[in-house]
Amino acid sequence: MARARISIIGTGLIGTSIGLGLAARKDRQYDIIGIDRNRDHTREAKKLGAIDREASSIEEAVEGAGLVILSVPARSARRIFEEAGKYFADGAIITDTCSTKADILMWAAEFLPETVHFVGGHPMAGRTQSGPSAAVVDLFKDATWAIAPSPRADEQAVATVRGLVESLGAVPMYIDPAEHDTYAAAVSHLPILISVGLFRMVRDSKGWEDASLLAGPAFRDLTRLASGDPAMSRDIMATNKEAVLHWLDRFQDELSTIRDAVEAGGQPVTDLFTSTGFDRDNFILNPPVRRRPDGPEAPSSQDAIGRLFVGGLYDKMKEMTQRTGKPRPIGDDPGLRKKLGALDDE
Repeated sequence: MARARISIIGTGLIGTSIGLGLAARKDRQYDIIGIDRNRDHTREAKKLGAIDREASSIEEAVEGAGLVILSVPARSARRIFEEAGKYFADGAIITDTCSTKADILMWAAEFLPETVHFVGGHPMAGRTQSGPSAAVVDLFKDATWAIAPSPRADEQAVATVRGLVESLGAVPMYIDPAEHDTYAAAVSHLPILISVGLFRMVRDSKGWEDASLLAGPAFRDLTRLASGDPAMSRDIMATNKEAVLHWLDRFQDELSTIRDAVEAGGQPVTDLFTSTGFDRDNFILNPPVRRRPDGPEAPSSQDAIGRLFVGGLYDKMKEMTQRTGKPRPIGDDPGLRKKLGALDDE
C-alpha cells in the first residue's frame, strides 16, 4: 500500500515543531513533506527529522497529500490558496496556523475547490527565537489551539484536525473566526505593539547609551516580542487592523488612567497596584477552566491519522481487530482486498 502524505508548508518554528510531533509517532504510516520559501529552513527541518523530504514546489507539496498544514504569514496563505488550489487532492483536509482567522476563512471559501475541507487553526504557542532551529517537539503541550472550521468542512475533517491538535499535546478550542480575531488582538497582537513601542521609545531617546546599560530582565522581558518575525507581525496588523486599533485605543485610555493615578500619587497609586496585582495573581493561580470543547468527538490520535488516509476502510479494519483480537487476513475479505489493491495503484 502506498504511504500516505502529510505536507507542511512553512518550516519555521511552528511548522517544524508540528513536524517533530508528527515524526515522533512510532506507529506512523505516512511521509511528511515540507517546503519553505527559505530553502535553508527546509533543509534544517529535514536535518532535525521534522520532515522526510523537501518538495521542490508548492504544487508538488500539496499534490496527493491527505493533510496539508499551512504555517505561513497570513497573507501568504491567500497566495497559496489562489495558486495551488487546483492541485489539492479531492477530499484533502487543509488547516493552518495563522494568527488571524476571519480573512483566512474568507480566502479559503473564495479560492479553494469545493472538493477539499478547510479547518482553520491557531496554536497559542511560540518562543522568542524563530526559525526551525528553535523548534521543539513539545512546543504545544497544554497550549490552547483555536479551531475555526469552514462551513464546507465535514465533521470527519474537523474531528481529524482536533485529533491532530490533541496528539501534539494542545487543548482544542472551537471559536468563531471574528470572535477569535477580536480576542487575539487583545491578548496576542496588541502585546507585539506594546513591546515595539516600549523598545522604540527608549532606543530612540538621547539617553539610550546609558539607559541600555541599566536595561535588565524587566525591559528585556517586556520587549521580547519586538524580536519576532516581521513578516508575521506585518500580516497580523494587515488582516486584523480594526480589532487591533480598537484595543490600541482602549490601551491608550488605560494609560491615561494610569497617568492620572501617578500624577495624583498616594492612595490612587496604591489602589491601582493592589487591585491589578490581586486580579493578575488570581488569573495565574486560578486559570480559566477549560471545559471539554463542543463539536465533533475527537478520535484518538491513531484513529485520526488512520481515518484521514483510509476513511471507512480504517474503521472496518479496526472493527475486525476488536472483534477477533487480531487483524483478519486481507485474503479472507475479497472486497477489502480489492479496495487495498486500488489504493496500491494510486
